[in-house]
Amino acid sequence: MIVFKKSIIFIFLLLSFSMSAKDIRNDSVSKNKINFLDNSILFGVSYAYQQPSGMLLKRFGFSNSLGFSTSYKFGPNIFIQGGIDVFFGSDVKETGILDSITGPSGQLIDAQGNLISVKLYQRGYVWHFNIGKIIPLSRMNLNSGLLFTGGCGFMQHKIKFQYSRGTVPQLDGQNFMGYDRLTNGLMIRGFVGYQRIDPLGMFNYFAGVEFLQGYTYNRRSLNYDTRVRELARRNDILTGIKIGIMVKISGKQAGRKKGENDNFFE
Repeated sequence: MIVFKKSIIFIFLLLSFSMSAKDIRNDSVSKNKINFLDNSILFGVSYAYQQPSGMLLKRFGFSNSLGFSTSYKFGPNIFIQGGIDVFFGSDVKETGILDSITGPSGQLIDAQGNLISVKLYQRGYVWHFNIGKIIPLSRMNLNSGLLFTGGCGFMQHKIKFQYSRGTVPQLDGQNFMGYDRLTNGLMIRGFVGYQRIDPLGMFNYFAGVEFLQGYTYNRRSLNYDTRVRELARRNDILTGIKIGIMVKISGKQAGRKKGENDNFFE
């Protein structure tokens, strides 16, 4: 939680720095480039630090996420977006799922009769489609400001086992499927933050808080450790601090006819 709070403070400091730097450059921007709403394509790369809640909290701890997105911003600062994020972590709380095949030491016996340790990791991904709105904070940069997005998509997560393949028959082949808790389902997404599209095309970024809520189901026919098939719908939630950078490919100025002083890359 301390790291989470520090991340929130960092975002507000970043926003304050951006606004200060923007004010210093306002005069030069206004003299050299007329600011206007434009249509543009944005390619983004992002990182997020996520905290689980709901039923996911009983299975995993904090996780990291890397994402890629493509957005199209219309002139009125309304945009559509598609993206995919992969998340991963090493804090697996359901450590007892292998108890039925381990010895008193908590280790498995390999094919040669030796004791071997198995490490557990979190692995997952989400893909999503969103619509959003930018509310400008300054007349000097109408394409930047508070960013609100919402949408839906798909969430999947599971437990990954790391060990020397071919040495643990209890988990080799398809046997691991009885323990990995493969879970997926539909998801809703929300994001609140700040997005800056530099009028000079130097540095475009966004930062804010992302909320993911998956309505998921265990997709395995049987959990070998409990001898029970999970049929109930799960409520899996991830809340994260997300930051990213963007490359902008500009279309024409909103309201301008095609071919009139179009800019195609910044």
